[in-house]
Amino acid sequence: MMLHEEDYNNSSDSPVTYFNTPTIFFHALEKKLTSKDTKSGVLKLSWHGFCEQALPRQGSGITLVGWLGYTWECYFDFGDPDKKTCQITGQWLDICKKHRLVEGITVKFGVTHASDNRVIYLKIAPFIGIRTTLIGSQMAAGYKAFYQTENYFLL
Repeated sequence: MMLHEEDYNNSSDSPVTYFNTPTIFFHALEKKLTSKDTKSGVLKLSWHGFCEQALPRQGSGITLVGWLGYTWECYFDFGDPDKKTCQITGQWLDICKKHRLVEGITVKFGVTHASDNRVIYLKIAPFIGIRTTLIGSQMAAGYKAFYQTENYFLL
């Protein structure tokens, strides 16, 4: 997975922008994924607790925001008529494929408002990222040398 798309026409000493995920959440949830969660395109959650307190009271579009600032358009609705479970669909399957989510991985959800949130922050826990940058020096004798730098981070 590419961590950041850059304009390689710019100089290598230009500032690199990083997305800053909020650090304070009104409500948070950790969910250990099942095989069905990652392969069906439907993420099932218990309605009581996080969903009841933080999400809309009826089905609606929501946006999941990843730890790098990428957004996915999803849909939130109830999984059964008794409102014991809720589910997230839409681009959830795309998230699973893009990040190679499999059974046993824990994902964290957080919201920044007390209730009726339509933007939900998502993070895989733990996540170790590596950002590799190639830096080219000036052309010398018809050859251009490249140097590689790596930045490691844990989310």
